[in-house]
Amino acid sequence: MNTKLAFPAQPVAEHNLSHSWTTRYNNLIALLESGDYRFTMMGAMLMLQGCILTPVALLIFQYFDFGYSDLFAGFAVVSFFAVLVSNLGLLSVRFCLKLFAVNVLLHLLVIALHFVH
Repeated sequence: MNTKLAFPAQPVAEHNLSHSWTTRYNNLIALLESGDYRFTMMGAMLMLQGCILTPVALLIFQYFDFGYSDLFAGFAVVSFFAVLVSNLGLLSVRFCLKLFAVNVLLHLLVIALHFVH
């Protein structure tokens, strides 16, 4: 019986991991659109947007009322519904991820503007 370990022809340290971030992003999008991960990502985006990001933003807008809270609250709700409609409309994962990322950045910007004012 052969008790020697069989090593791969190319060691793990020598694998080409120097792919650019765009290649990794495109591979991730292809994986998400082709498999059953699409609905998992949609659920995760809706949960993060609807259960964490929007309620926290609304609480900040109402607790620290420096003015324009109604405008900021309307923006938060409309952006949540934009993510909801894009996910329920079964648009491409690429579009939904970009819309979610833009909404997260806009929420953070509006919260920062709310505290600066």
